[in-house]
Amino acid sequence: MKPVEHRIIDSPPPSASACACDTFDDGRPLQDRLPVHCFGCGTLNAHGLHIKSRWLGDELVCVWQPRPEHIGFPGYVYGGTIASVVDCHAIWAALSLHCREAGHDLSSGPPPFAVVTASLQVSYLKPALVAKTLELRARVVTQGERKSVVACSVRQGPLECATAEVITVRVQGLG
Repeated sequence: MKPVEHRIIDSPPPSASACACDTFDDGRPLQDRLPVHCFGCGTLNAHGLHIKSRWLGDELVCVWQPRPEHIGFPGYVYGGTIASVVDCHAIWAALSLHCREAGHDLSSGPPPFAVVTASLQVSYLKPALVAKTLELRARVVTQGERKSVVACSVRQGPLECATAEVITVRVQGLG
């Protein structure tokens, strides 16, 4: 089976105001610092979505280009694909904050814990065109020892296409 061709769009590079949320930031997207096989974000998954997320201030930003196979209604992104991208992006926001608190550099390998989705609620506001890039902005609203709540906005230019609330949980011993 021939591998899927990906047009990777990297998220904006960090600025001078890059987040104090990631004390180990080396300028690379989070997903390039910790390669995984996840469908949504894994650099090691030939058929995945290959999102790239970077901290800009207190928001984790991802710019992602849907491919033609991500179509739902003709010309528009399938809602499940939007949910998948939001899910992974929010997980990275919570994971990187948990790593900061634990003093773990993602570039040194997987942390001794995982962060998983407990709840994902997406509100679809406007259809998103397959032909245009999506910009996701996630912000950790509350961060506890195990549970985090992440708010995410999905936009195409000035148009907000979706909002989401993702509840994540830090767990030990997966794998």
